[in-house]
Amino acid sequence: MILNKTIKIGALFTALILMLTGCSINNKTLEKSQKNEDVLVTLILDKGGVNDGSFNESAWSGAEQASKELGIEVKYLESNTDADYVQNIETAIDLESDLIIGVGFNLSKAIEDAAKSYPNQQFAIVDGSFEEIPSNVTPIVFDEKEAGYLAGIVVAKTVQSDSNKFGFIGGFEVPAVINYRDGFEKGLLEVNPNATLLTQYANSFTDAAKGRVIADQMSNEGVECIMTAAGGVNNGVYETCKEKSKYAVAVDMAQSYISPNTILTSAIKKVDVGVTETIKSYVDGNLKGGVNITYSMKNDGVDYEKTELLSDETINYVESIKEALSK
Repeated sequence: MILNKTIKIGALFTALILMLTGCSINNKTLEKSQKNEDVLVTLILDKGGVNDGSFNESAWSGAEQASKELGIEVKYLESNTDADYVQNIETAIDLESDLIIGVGFNLSKAIEDAAKSYPNQQFAIVDGSFEEIPSNVTPIVFDEKEAGYLAGIVVAKTVQSDSNKFGFIGGFEVPAVINYRDGFEKGLLEVNPNATLLTQYANSFTDAAKGRVIADQMSNEGVECIMTAAGGVNNGVYETCKEKSKYAVAVDMAQSYISPNTILTSAIKKVDVGVTETIKSYVDGNLKGGVNITYSMKNDGVDYEKTELLSDETINYVESIKEALSK
């Protein structure tokens, strides 16, 4: 009888310990969940809107993914003019945002000034560039040259041109756009040493009509394929290329769905992944300001789109190059 009582008391004690331990674990989980629910991340978008088919859209997709995975709150503020950047950052601060992410090189100055004015506020910026990175800013940067390089190889292997002329249309002459262009030219010349790249900047990320005009001019000069890195301007380029039976190359996101018989490939930089991972680092307490987070082929941060217009031979060739560069 004494033995049975001892066993029963021991069992009850063990069950109580397990129950209390379970409560402790559940409480910790609940506390973490509640903590995440209190986190607000606000994106300051560049011009072009959240559905620009480019880095605004990709960045917001990354924020939404982080929200689903972590249970945090995410918002975005759209910018219609350069003057909106500062006001939107102030609005994000008024909203008591824990992390503010600027989307695009054009926000660099506004983010830098805000970081100095609000030293306890955490910032990040996609494609940001600084002479000296503020200690509370984390730039999320990509190797666009690698993505452009892959696209250049795809084009040179696929497009037969008697003129050997190819085109590049940029929005503004900013680092990310220039990198795309330089990488694209490198890929073209590596496969076709006789290639010539005609380059023009629209001085806009929104004017689709300007894209149509420039693409039309390039087509008349014998260009058979145009890479365009210009946000909303790209839509006009796609339209002209479709009308003229020319090929186009998109950037930032896989965009062949827009015009499947026209967009040969897309030079992809995974802005969504960069934003998601940056938010995760912040929530985990591991985000380090003052240093770049760089995405390249080595960490699967850039790529090219495999469309139905590409031959197996071209894809296999480019994949072999990717493998070599990823090591």
